[in-house]
This record gives sequence, C-alpha cells and structure tokens, in this order.
Amino acid sequence: MTNAQAALPARYVQFWIAATVSALGDGVRVAVLPLLAASSTRDPVAIAIVTAAGFLPWPVLGLLGGAVSDRFDRHRLMWIVNATRALIVAAASVNLLSERTLPIAALAILAFTLGTAETVYDNAAVGFLPQLLPTELLPIGNSRLFSSQLSATQLVGPPLGGLLFALGAGIPLALDSISFALSALLIAFMPRTPPGVPRVRKNLRRDIAEGLTWLWRNPTLRAMAFITTALGAISGALLAMLVIYARQQLHLTSFGYGLLLGAFAIGSVSGALAAPRVMRRWPLPQVLAGTVLVATVIFACLAATSNSIVAALLLAALGVAVSTWNIASVTTRQRIVPNRLLGRVSSAYRASALTCTTLGALGAGVLTATTSVAATFWACSALALVGLGMGARGLIKIHDDN
Repeated sequence: MTNAQAALPARYVQFWIAATVSALGDGVRVAVLPLLAASSTRDPVAIAIVTAAGFLPWPVLGLLGGAVSDRFDRHRLMWIVNATRALIVAAASVNLLSERTLPIAALAILAFTLGTAETVYDNAAVGFLPQLLPTELLPIGNSRLFSSQLSATQLVGPPLGGLLFALGAGIPLALDSISFALSALLIAFMPRTPPGVPRVRKNLRRDIAEGLTWLWRNPTLRAMAFITTALGAISGALLAMLVIYARQQLHLTSFGYGLLLGAFAIGSVSGALAAPRVMRRWPLPQVLAGTVLVATVIFACLAATSNSIVAALLLAALGVAVSTWNIASVTTRQRIVPNRLLGRVSSAYRASALTCTTLGALGAGVLTATTSVAATFWACSALALVGLGMGARGLIKIHDDN
C-alpha cells in the first residue's frame, strides 16, 4: 500500500463502499431490464425502447441535473436520491413478485425515472469528491471509484442478475433496491464532510448557461469536450455493432461474444487501477492524447483482423485506454473547474457524450447495413483521430490551467 492509499480518509472509504454497493445493483438491473422486456414481448423495437429510455434522461435532462447538483448540498442530495431510487425499485420488485412481468411502458418509465435520478446523483458525486480529498489524492480516489464500479457493473452484476432472474423475476430488482438503500444509509451517516462552496441561487436557466459558458471559454475543457464527443460516438458504435462483428467477421457464438465483452471489462478495470501510476509517470497532455491515439490504432486493427484472440486482446487494450482517459479527464476537470460549477460542467460533458453515443450507435447501424462492420470500425478510427485533431491545441494548456 502506498502512502497516498494509506492517507485516504475514512469518509472517502465509506463513500467508496457506498458507490460500489450501488454499482452492483446497477449491474444487476442492466442485465435484467432487457430480460423483463423480452418476457413481455418479442418485438425488438419495444425491447430497444426500454434500453434507450435509460439513456434518454442524459441528453434531455442532464444539464438540469447538473444545475440541481450545484444548487443544493451534494451530500444530502446523494442519499436522498438513492433512498428515492430504493423505494421506486422496491415497488417494481413487489409488483413483479405478484405479476411475474411488467408491461413495456412500465419498464420504459422505470428506466427513464432511474436514469433521471442518475443525472442528479452522478453530477453531485463528481463535485463531492474534491470535498472529500485533497487535489493530490484525486487520481487514486477516482481510480478506486472507477475500478470498483466497473467491476460491479460489468463483471459481477450482469451474470448475477441473470442468475437471480432465473430464480424469480422480482428477485434481481429486490437486490437492486437493497443496494440503493444501503448506499443511501452509508452516505447519510458518513463522518462529517467539509462544506462545499456556498451556492448563490439564480434561476435554473442562468445556472445552466453559466456552466456551459465556463466550459466553452476554457480552452482545455473545450478541447477535451470535442474529444469526449468523438469518443462517445465511437463507443456507441462499438456497443451497437460488437455482436455483429463477433458473428460476421470473427464467426463466434453467443458465448464467444460474451468473452469479448469480458475482455473489454477486464481491460477497463485494469486501466482504472493503473491510471494513477500512468498519470504520475507522464504529463497529462501526453496521457490524454496517448489514449486517443491508442483507440485510433485499435479500431483500425479491429477492422483488419478476423482472429478472435487478437480481437479479444485488442478490446482489452481498448478498455485500458478508455478507463485511463476517463480517470485522467475527470481528474483534470476536478482540478480546473471551480467546485461550485463542477456539477454543471460535468453534466455538459456527460450529456454531450451520451447524445453522441446514441447517434454513434444509430450511425453505425446505417453504415454497417450499407457497407460492412469493418468499414464502420475504420470510420471509428478516423473519427477518433479527427477528435484528437480538434482538441490537440487545448490539451497543451492543461498545465497552465492547473
């Protein structure tokens, strides 16, 4: 254990445990909602609507969630949001225990409601972490949060959700409700937290505009936003087309497709754990630019290969690069942005990235249908390079802004 790890305060450790517990429930729910939808209908469009409903709050309400997280006490806001989510999911679970299924409309409303709450909680959490840790401990703090949340949502939660669903349709959501409740209790009873910056309340429209203006006028964050939108688009393309890539170009079964997802998840967790060491060894501009260049090369290699082992290794490496970018970029924002604006600036990032993720998935579907999945991945490689080109000059100014 390093000195930095040993110095992490008890209030951070409790927050970290709360976030991990909640993430486990999220991973279970991510696997179960499509299964519940498929139990109600065989219409692929209806099933897709349930999934899309969970992402929709970010482009629609993400900026509002950021403004709310900057307007109120973040500590109190997070436990109230999680307690509310616990009650909502518990109600759905009780209904499933008696009815065995829910209509598609109810599932879509559930996904949208939980996604709306997430816009508030996640933006508050980004701004809350600098209240828990000094600046020099932010990389290791973000690393622990990202690695544990990725492990819970990608490695442990989904298979656990599938197993519990086989035992009973309402059981996975009951576990999700319990995870939200435990997280709320852990956050509510954290050791006393230093207060954040006093908030001057304006109307919400002016609050949102202030965050967007601050983001646009800062050359480093504006550059990172350009790159983030490009990465969001290619991430959406990968999520949407990976199953087709696995079947058509790699000739894998569903089990093989699952192994590809596992390789990416393992790489993501490994990257999150390694990111603080990487950030200590190299300057942040090199780390950020390097991860995008790695993604550019990996997508080109994915387009060119039909070897499943090579593809799995490439996806693991992509997971490392993506996690490193995420931790380096969020740490940079936490260092640069005034704490009173962190929620609004972070919401602008998340909203733009997830909007482009949706557009990237749709665009990838059209491009693959008219050409091939290899052509889609070549386009992803080019888009990552374009994003880096648009943001390269701003990355150089990172040390000036710090």
